[in-house]
Amino acid sequence: MLKRILFSLGLIVFIVIVSIWTINHKINLFQETRWIFIAAFVVGIIAGTIGAGIKQSRWSRAVNKTPERHTLDSIMEHWGTAIGLFIMIVSGYQIHEHGGPNAIKLHFLGLFLTLLFGSYFLADFIASRKYAELFPNIKDIVDGTIKKYLFRVKAKETGKYLSSQKSSFFLFAILGGLIFVSGVIKLIPFYTPIPFRIIKISTTIHDVSAWGFVALLVIHILLVIVLPVYRPLLESWFTGKQPEEHQAQASKLPSSEAENNGLNKPNT
Repeated sequence: MLKRILFSLGLIVFIVIVSIWTINHKINLFQETRWIFIAAFVVGIIAGTIGAGIKQSRWSRAVNKTPERHTLDSIMEHWGTAIGLFIMIVSGYQIHEHGGPNAIKLHFLGLFLTLLFGSYFLADFIASRKYAELFPNIKDIVDGTIKKYLFRVKAKETGKYLSSQKSSFFLFAILGGLIFVSGVIKLIPFYTPIPFRIIKISTTIHDVSAWGFVALLVIHILLVIVLPVYRPLLESWFTGKQPEEHQAQASKLPSSEAENNGLNKPNT
């Protein structure tokens, strides 16, 4: 527990320092502060790797312990990235419509938070092999998402995450990747000249992907609010606890099957 507290405090201190520095900064943030992006990425990768190691160690020692659905690391990754993305969406719209230094500062801060917690998630994702749980297969996309929501065909859900959650994660990953790559290209002119045509194409991809991301995010939020099945899952993103119906589901499965479905172990 002490390791986790110190771990979290270290991240918070780093974020606060960068946030205060960003607000008080007078020069062009994107042109003069590339080291912040490097530092955010490196800190995120280190934190995610350490966090994955701590979780693996805890899981190996756990005996007859009530399973968690989301660990502290996962909650920080989720909400830290969400806050960064929200700041970037709002400030990006302000930059597009009005411009101004305050909107640019906000966009910089949102990018910093997204890069920090995004790289945190990426390292944890790889080290903990989360891809085995989060990436959808064809059945998840067709039966568990398209048929289920468009044609009202019932689908059996046995894994830790619903098929629709896996499908939405996959779409978020694609759109997020496009936004990130095109955003990096848009930053290059601050450091070295590149053809204007490339900037124009990247800007179009960046804007279209961003609007697609916002639309998907709105759908994601509405589904959580409207559909009762999602509400316990939303609560777990604050408490970390496994919803009761998922615990009951795990108790009905053989131990090996439950473990393979991620129902008897924390979110690794």
